[in-house]
Amino acid sequence: MRSTLCVFALLVLTAPALAQLRGRVEQRSFPGPITGRTVSFNIYLPENYDSTTQRYPVIYHLHGIGGNQGGPQNSTVPASFEAALAQGLIGPVIVVFPNGYTDGWWADSVSFDKPAETDAVRQLIPHVDQTFRTLPTRGARVIQGFSMGGFGATKFYSKFPELFVACVEYDGAIVTWSTMQQFHAAQASAIFGNSQDYFDQFSPWHWTQQHAPALQAGNPVRMVVGALDGGNRQFRDHLTSLGIPVDYVETGCAHDLGCLFAAQGLNSAAFIAARLDLSPCDPDVNCDGSANGFDVLATEAAVNGDYSDFCQPSADLNNDGADNGFDVETAEQRVNGVC
Repeated sequence: MRSTLCVFALLVLTAPALAQLRGRVEQRSFPGPITGRTVSFNIYLPENYDSTTQRYPVIYHLHGIGGNQGGPQNSTVPASFEAALAQGLIGPVIVVFPNGYTDGWWADSVSFDKPAETDAVRQLIPHVDQTFRTLPTRGARVIQGFSMGGFGATKFYSKFPELFVACVEYDGAIVTWSTMQQFHAAQASAIFGNSQDYFDQFSPWHWTQQHAPALQAGNPVRMVVGALDGGNRQFRDHLTSLGIPVDYVETGCAHDLGCLFAAQGLNSAAFIAARLDLSPCDPDVNCDGSANGFDVLATEAAVNGDYSDFCQPSADLNNDGADNGFDVETAEQRVNGVC
């Protein structure tokens, strides 16, 4: 017990030293191509992002009820990953903070006025992969979340196992339909239309059963538990009964993201690092999901610095003042119809 307390104290002391991020957090938005509505998100870009052509794995972090894409999570989560990087536990990562519409339970509300799932899966992930230098593969994409975001993270991981290589939930509010009705009656009505069938379409309880075979062969669901130990123990036992692997730890924390990350953030980073697949996209040079003749041209252009085959003589195709990997992506857009 004494050694455990000493380690916990060390982690608590380490976090403030890295409170001043070496990377940066940006506020971003774009018009949703499916909903036609503005999709807002914040994004953490690691140190030296602008001075390299490196591609990075992406952590999607989902906020709890009452939150949005901003707030203390924008420093707490990146600071923990920077501390893990400094200790050699994980490489640099991008962290994306989606907007869950305050109390949308990471679902598409029955009236579709809060399309949190559509925003995250069908609009935000493609936008991030097209806009930033990600490794746009399942093996380099992780989902995690706190409280309501833990419910969302386990739902996304189990509903879309083809999208995420790992899942970490922090004191998740892993509610059943009965507890949703009892403790969140307003959201049971506004988000789910008082329908258990509709709720099930966005519930990790349902999707872990539906996709159990795929999840049995996947990575464990990591559960970092604080005050909501009752529901988390119940969900742990549910996963175990389905043969889905679980990495479960209780921290003794209150329902507090800062305490949970101080206690287990470094361990979570190591858990994630051990499961990432950072294989390059070769022969798909520009990581667009299609290995084709364009990639041969892109490779030659990158090596020779000659972009004359791509519509204009300048190598700086997107006019950002730098000849870099973004120009390869811009070139393909031009070849595919812009020019």
